[in-house]
Amino acid sequence: MRMPDLFKRLVRGPQIITLKDAAIISAFTGISPGDLVVDAGAGSGFLAIYLGNLVKPGGRVVSYEMRPDFAKLARRNVDRAGLGKYIEIKEKDIFEGIDEKDVDVITLDMPEPWHAVPNAAKSLKDGGYLVSYVPTVEQVRTFVLECKKNKLKHEQTLECSIREMLVKERGTRPQTKGIMHTGYLSFVRR
Repeated sequence: MRMPDLFKRLVRGPQIITLKDAAIISAFTGISPGDLVVDAGAGSGFLAIYLGNLVKPGGRVVSYEMRPDFAKLARRNVDRAGLGKYIEIKEKDIFEGIDEKDVDVITLDMPEPWHAVPNAAKSLKDGGYLVSYVPTVEQVRTFVLECKKNKLKHEQTLECSIREMLVKERGTRPQTKGIMHTGYLSFVRR
């Protein structure tokens, strides 16, 4: 089943990272088969499922979630996607530590990602990426400054907006609505 079709079948609970933002994460970090990815803030499991499709067959995604109800929903969605072999939903607070070492990519989808930076810096392999997804520029600034304190290099922060085109006989123009601001993605590297 193609990923866009798969995501229509999943149960959505808390806010998700949309496919457009997940695609930017994978494009800018180069997530590939065989990679080890840590995803924090599992929520409904959408990002973990997206990433699980990219790291298989030899890689895995470990998704940290501290809320039992979200972890349960994420596990159900992982099972629905048939990716249990590649994705582990770990019921644990990432601020208390990251069990995995030599991690290729760590994603943080949480309100205060800067609290996870010291643990992430210890778990990333050299050249590994840490990606934060937050809705405000104030959060971006706090995150990036904490990364610099932990000797991580800020590469870029961006947002991705999508605006479809309306195609008609009498003219083509942008739609008056679209998926605009969802969050800022900050990419830092060890």
